Amino acid sequence: MSILSNRLPTIRQLQCFIAVAEELNFRRAAERLHMSQPPLSRQVRSLETLLGVRLIERDTHRVALTPTGKHFVDRAHRLLVGLDNAVASLRDSAGTPQENIRLGLTSVMDFSQLTALNALLANSSFNQGIHQERAYSKRLVERVLASQIDLAIVGVFANVSPALKSQKIGEDRMMVALPAFHAAAGKERIDLKDVAETPLFWFPRADNLVFFDRCETLFDQMGFSAPRKPEPQEHVDLLARIAAGEGMGFLPSSMKAASRTGVVYRAFTDSIEARLSMDIHLIWRANEQNEAVLDVVNRLLATAEAQALTPFIPSSP
Repeated sequence: MSILSNRLPTIRQLQCFIAVAEELNFRRAAERLHMSQPPLSRQVRSLETLLGVRLIERDTHRVALTPTGKHFVDRAHRLLVGLDNAVASLRDSAGTPQENIRLGLTSVMDFSQLTALNALLANSSFNQGIHQERAYSKRLVERVLASQIDLAIVGVFANVSPALKSQKIGEDRMMVALPAFHAAAGKERIDLKDVAETPLFWFPRADNLVFFDRCETLFDQMGFSAPRKPEPQEHVDLLARIAAGEGMGFLPSSMKAASRTGVVYRAFTDSIEARLSMDIHLIWRANEQNEAVLDVVNRLLATAEAQALTPFIPSSP
């Protein structure tokens, strides 16, 4: 086959396939690629159609690579790494600045709620040489530890590893997402007893040990034992099921920006809201020596401090 043939996969198709292959989750793969799920799915299907093979098996419970997909992902990865190296070499020879700092952002909050921080993250001058990616906090922590990204803003992080430094830079309080026709939807603030009989879509403890245990302790103390349902992996599916009256969700307040017909968001009562807040932390490696990375750490912490928070600004090692 000629290298100029229109039967060759595009770079974007390969990127989409590799992201899904690594995450085994279309939502997380879409977040990494800064795109929505429908076009991601179309890219993968187009690649399979082009190649005439099935690469990924997907149903309501899991995503898995086919034997052919497992064989092809290594080749696709080597191909893109080779292309990336070629581009980097070209930029080096031309003296073009490269994107060399990798910043992770938790996908469970809307940063527009932290005005100053959001403005910095969107600033083109700040982002020169910085690549941003979104994923669940647990995944971002793993990627910082594995040196796959340099630093990350994550939710409710417990610094259990001496290999990481962390600093709280804000918080995001929890709210209730209810079906619009729910009896408590007319209230301005919700007490747990108002929704005690409503099924709660809830995440597994392994996804966030710290926050899960904090919530469960509060639930036990307040005698809250609403029926539990597994939380859908896709946020759009969660809101659709809430709108259909299948249950409710406890979500970060910043997520109210994701509106959905048939779903209403309500704050908790003051006493509950104060205990159901999600701390937002900046994390980076304790042995970080890259001055450019440490400069980004300092700029993020300084911005958080200007936003009436109280972080400690670290000095370079």
